[in-house]
Amino acid sequence: MICKERRWANPIFLGGGKTGFLRRLHWNKPSPTLVTHPAMPATDLAHPEENRPLSVQEYKRIQEFPEDWDIQGSIRDKYKQIGNAVPVGLGRAIGLHIRKLLNGDEISTFDGFSYSRYKRTNDKEWKIDFEKSIQKFEKKYSLIEA
Repeated sequence: MICKERRWANPIFLGGGKTGFLRRLHWNKPSPTLVTHPAMPATDLAHPEENRPLSVQEYKRIQEFPEDWDIQGSIRDKYKQIGNAVPVGLGRAIGLHIRKLLNGDEISTFDGFSYSRYKRTNDKEWKIDFEKSIQKFEKKYSLIEA
């Protein structure tokens, strides 16, 4: 929501990716990366409906921690531990992928899928750039050895 006369943004209504504003989470969209405290400058995350930062319990849910896990320490320590963690599902997916690689199993890929919001990160462009980097590296170091 922007006030047209003054061009002031009401930060509570801004989506993710903004800096210096409070970002309200959405019920049906992925959460931005959790940091080590929900009210850090430029990364403030707000509850989807209530005007408040996220609780430790909500942080745990976003990171997919089991409900019965007891996080120890002060409130600040709890936020820090959870914010520094890898989400449980992501850790599992990475572990399964590594196991497939080690076992020589087939790895599924998605043609043209952009793995990041940054340019040249889809599977084809990334591979081309990576192979160019290897050729450049090999050329540089083959000249040194000769």
